[in-house]
Amino acid sequence: MAGEDAVREKLEKGYMRAHAVIEIVGSPKEHVEDTLRLVLKKLREEKGVDIVGGKVHEPRAQGAFFSTFAELDILIRDFSTLAGVCFNYLPSSVEVLEPSSFKLAPAELAGLFNDLLGRLHEMDLRLKNTNAANILLDGNLGNLLKNFVLMLLGSGSRTLGDLSKAVGIAEQPLEPFLARFASEGLIRKEGHHYTSVVKR
Repeated sequence: MAGEDAVREKLEKGYMRAHAVIEIVGSPKEHVEDTLRLVLKKLREEKGVDIVGGKVHEPRAQGAFFSTFAELDILIRDFSTLAGVCFNYLPSSVEVLEPSSFKLAPAELAGLFNDLLGRLHEMDLRLKNTNAANILLDGNLGNLLKNFVLMLLGSGSRTLGDLSKAVGIAEQPLEPFLARFASEGLIRKEGHHYTSVVKR
């Protein structure tokens, strides 16, 4: 923790003082605690960021998950560094405490927005790539599941519960796949049993 004289010196050099809250939610409890420690360690190593105080709260149960958060008093070199902290650590909130007003040169403001736009484009590209991979994975999973179900039904009709146990997928998430296979004319539901329409 930095002394108040060191904090004042950095503020005079143009640093901003901010209050930030970083929250971690997950399970198990130890993982949440370890993850928050890792996040704070990485934040301390960031250039242009000084943690001058803060408090880490004990994890609290929230249903099947645990939630913990850290309230931090931080010094940040400039707006670009602040934007980096926001994008890289996704704090729940950030409140700039000092200085009370800012003067930005047009070039600095343009640089800040260009940095933000660059990060948004990078995130958009990652999201599109992840979405494309998920679509491919979903298609492959559907085909694999379709073959597995048709193989199982090749030896006779089965209930949803039977199929669920055999393929290792709970009944509720399996049912939409079975409905899709039925709409494709591959299987038929008769009462509580499914039968194959495809001759193997």
